[in-house]
Amino acid sequence: YLQNNIMRIVLILLASLLISCKKEIEIKTNLPQQEKKKSVSEILSNLSKTDTILKLDLSYKKLDSLPDLSMFKIITLDLSHNNLDTIPLSKLPLTLRKLKCTDNKLTKFMMMNYKNSVIPELQPYHNSDLNLEEIDLSNNQLKVVTIKMLSIQKNKILPKKIIVSNNKIENLAINDNIHYLDISNNLNINPEVLFTVEKIDTLIQTNNPKKLKTKRIPRPKKPIICF
Repeated sequence: YLQNNIMRIVLILLASLLISCKKEIEIKTNLPQQEKKKSVSEILSNLSKTDTILKLDLSYKKLDSLPDLSMFKIITLDLSHNNLDTIPLSKLPLTLRKLKCTDNKLTKFMMMNYKNSVIPELQPYHNSDLNLEEIDLSNNQLKVVTIKMLSIQKNKILPKKIIVSNNKIENLAINDNIHYLDISNNLNINPEVLFTVEKIDTLIQTNNPKKLKTKRIPRPKKPIICF
């Protein structure tokens, strides 16, 4: 009889432990969903302006315009699945290294960082001090994409990775020597470009009727600015 009671107590304790573990797992699992339900203003009000934020997720927030994030120290920013038709570069933090803005309504993206250029003619076209390493703008309505950046560090190519697949790109201007470029499903893209296609490590251009090739032109006296 005593042995049966001991077994019963052990089983009850085990059952209680399993129930408490299950509740803890459910609470931890539900945390991201709770974050998803927060408004953008709630999320930003809780952010520190002094600490470094490794990733800020503002996806699925029905954003029509980009909030001013320039006062924060954000490394990775996710703006996917919103209603953005433009990204004001001045509203992005200078610490930003990875930008994801897929599945929005962007029609144009132009970012030119010529702050460190030794060519005076380029300086008037400087419109951003950002030094992004990765940019993902897939699944938008982009027709023009210009990403020309000179890194603060000598001989470092930025960005390393650009994804602009599933758009309507007609004109593309980027740096030479980038590590990864995905321009798949851009049916109207002009295949003749001014950057050196052969210097791209990984180039993905699936379902494009014409493949990229470097346009051969005489060396100009002044640099050509491509928009």
